[in-house]
Amino acid sequence: MYLSLLNYRVTESHFKSNPIPKGIVNFRINPNIRMDVRKGAEDFVLAITVTVKGGENDKLPFEFEVKLVGNFKISDKDADVDLMRIEASKQLYPYVRSYVATMTSNANIVSYHLPLIDFDRVQATKQTEVTKPNPGTQQTAPKKGDSIIIRPIDEV
Repeated sequence: MYLSLLNYRVTESHFKSNPIPKGIVNFRINPNIRMDVRKGAEDFVLAITVTVKGGENDKLPFEFEVKLVGNFKISDKDADVDLMRIEASKQLYPYVRSYVATMTSNANIVSYHLPLIDFDRVQATKQTEVTKPNPGTQQTAPKKGDSIIIRPIDEV
């Protein structure tokens, strides 16, 4: 274990119910799951943003965006950032899944469950790199983190 979960919080949540024409019962829902990571000297932050949106031609019964942020304490300071991201994702993702299932169920529609993800095997696409301060200088500006896009559906 590289990390200990200190707390988490839903920082953003948006849900919209869409009217669906009669007779349409099957939908292909492809969630966009984004992980933003920031590593400090003794802390680690993982923000998971899940977005489901339909296009003009592919109507969905709902659209939503949820952002959940978890704060972790680093127990192994020499651990690789990617290993910490994987461990943090394993700990935090079930809370996002639960929130989405509850949100859709409370909207009085069939409960939607985000797909299960094996974070040890899933392919992640890095969007940015972690920036590190120059040796001997103090960094006062906020640190830029890694942004990870997870594709749990058959896009991989």
